[in-house]
Amino acid sequence: MSIQPQAWTGEFELSGSLLWTCPNCAAAKLRVKTGTLADGETRASKDSHSHDGWEPEWIAGRFSCLLECPHCSTDIGLAGTYTVRDERGYSEGEEVGEYVKYYKPGYFTEAPRIIDLPEDTPDAVSSEVAKSFQLFWSDPLACANRIRVAIELLLTAQRVNRSVGGPRSGKPRKMLSLHRRIELFAERKSQLAEKLMAIKWIGNAGSHADVVEEGDLLDAYDILCFVLDELYVDRSKRIGALARAINRREAPRSKRRGPSR
Repeated sequence: MSIQPQAWTGEFELSGSLLWTCPNCAAAKLRVKTGTLADGETRASKDSHSHDGWEPEWIAGRFSCLLECPHCSTDIGLAGTYTVRDERGYSEGEEVGEYVKYYKPGYFTEAPRIIDLPEDTPDAVSSEVAKSFQLFWSDPLACANRIRVAIELLLTAQRVNRSVGGPRSGKPRKMLSLHRRIELFAERKSQLAEKLMAIKWIGNAGSHADVVEEGDLLDAYDILCFVLDELYVDRSKRIGALARAINRREAPRSKRRGPSR
């Protein structure tokens, strides 16, 4: 799956189409439900109107609306902020265009899926990734931390030890760091471990209250999507079987048998 950055880092205006797929059925794009959008300026924005240099582009506010799926009729609540842009211009000596409100998501009652997970992804991993989607707009640091937890759970599903020692060894039990667990995973799958380490660094930034931007989170999702596909969608085996089936027919699979050579 290829992530469209403009769908997750951009804003929308009412005359445009939304890029978010319904998280319930994944069969259609969401749209703003007619008559549900309400917006209003912030206190600071209202106060700015009294300034001598005031321009409509100074307007800033908050909004809420319902999104609906035209396929399964799911309704999703959305709230966020908006700004105003001057999109006026001149054409053949006449002024055209107008000031346009641009809306930026802040919270979904049910967040769209930023990446699609393979069907065989462990439930604990899927659940944690879904929680991270909910935090993407409202709390990037918490989102990054959720993604970090997801790879902890992924390593557990891959039977990478969470600790060493314990009663059987006669040594005190010691919990392993995520970094060390990824190093252990590298003994089996070095290339995938390298990718998990990259996600870990992004997750660490969230855990340590560093700056995490939307683009950083999309990087983490992009890498995670690749790792999950490699682990839970056996592409080489599937493509190998597909190629053998076509070669046996000496023709596309839609034909019974290819011509003799």
